[in-house]
Amino acid sequence: MSTINRRAFLTGAAALASAPLLAACGGDISTGTTTTAAGSTAGSTPASPGSSAGSATGSATAGSSSGGGTKEKITIFAFLGNRLADMPKAFAQDYMSRHSNVEIEIYEDSNANGYPKILAAKQADPTATPLVNMGFFNSQISAQGDLDGTWNKLDYAALSNAADISDTFRRPNMNGIGVGADQIGLLYNTDAVSTPPTSWTALWEDEQFAGRLSLWDYWWYVVFMAAKVNGGDLSNMDAGWDIWRENAPNVRTIVTANPEWQQVMSNGTSDLTSCWNGTGLQFKADGAPVDYVVPTEGAIAVPVYLQTLAGNSDNQQEICLDILNEMLSPQWDQMWAETAVQTPANSTVELPADLKDLPGFLPENVDKLISIDWGLVAANNADWRARWDADIKANI
Repeated sequence: MSTINRRAFLTGAAALASAPLLAACGGDISTGTTTTAAGSTAGSTPASPGSSAGSATGSATAGSSSGGGTKEKITIFAFLGNRLADMPKAFAQDYMSRHSNVEIEIYEDSNANGYPKILAAKQADPTATPLVNMGFFNSQISAQGDLDGTWNKLDYAALSNAADISDTFRRPNMNGIGVGADQIGLLYNTDAVSTPPTSWTALWEDEQFAGRLSLWDYWWYVVFMAAKVNGGDLSNMDAGWDIWRENAPNVRTIVTANPEWQQVMSNGTSDLTSCWNGTGLQFKADGAPVDYVVPTEGAIAVPVYLQTLAGNSDNQQEICLDILNEMLSPQWDQMWAETAVQTPANSTVELPADLKDLPGFLPENVDKLISIDWGLVAANNADWRARWDADIKANI
């Protein structure tokens, strides 16, 4: 783990706040929904990137199909909840208006619930078309997909807009590329709490929150931070597990969906949780009495990646690369930053004024962001889930 340089962050080079990852940008409704983008109403659509967005393959070939009048169908995985699907839905409408023989469907789900379905479909029939052709995936799922052989390797040199994506958002194995980043800190109920928490330790040490906590299911981040402040690290979280086994009764409810999370943080059920900055700000924009806090120890950085899936046909992959490249353009990456409330990966995009002054984006807090070895997370996730069940859920 390491901290992230402020200058890199402010130019879009650093990773901020999903889930899960598992759910981060992924902690959403447990049952996914599929919508045909042509019929969605995702709000105003930004000006068509057109030629300025660049094209990985060239619009003359992207979207071509072998049958006369037959449309090539592309399914894009998007996070469900808040405004996380706004950009992909708006993009799909715009793209289809410029590519008459491409049909785009948006499949909305949390990464936590959706990725197992993707993997199960692949395992059931490795020769079949993937459940989705490309999508938005958090850091933890991206690392898990590396182990499962889920992704296609990208040729960054062939993506014209990748030139503006900093090294921080480029994966060493090129299995995807970053579109933005969120961060995980604390979220509290402003109606119930007069003195905001300042430290991660408030989750397990502060008596005013005993029995008033809510946590996302399998939210190992709080175990990691309990270990970290007590001398442990990601490879040795025993101290964190001991702390949470002892303090599990402080947790009043475990949530598995963003609307449920927002509700318990609004109706008096819970006064404190650990949450993504972007998700917390979206809750607040919806009227929830909440504020996000960057703990004194630092928040946890969580990038979001765009990936294409192994098993795509050549034509599907060509279209997916064209879509991915356009999504990295300044126009669309800015929309992603604004609707998902994340740091944009494209270094030419400037954060809007209403984001720059928020706690999660202040330079002094960016300096303290904690980077995670997501490969290590993927390797240990199964064991951590079992331990979460045994040490925490069994003792609530």
